[in-house]
Amino acid sequence: MDRLRRLPDPRRLQGRRHRPWYVLALAACAVLAGAKSHTAIAEWAADAPE
Repeated sequence: MDRLRRLPDPRRLQGRRHRPWYVLALAACAVLAGAKSHTAIAEWAADAPE
């Protein structure tokens, strides 16, 4: 998590909702849980507890 937090965020300020480290951590967890597509990652993230 510390390494992910250090990554620069190249996005513009407009439209940002989530920090990039959080999105990457969720995506990594989803893939480790078996997600194999963007859709599957999004579904896993939507079902993940807060």
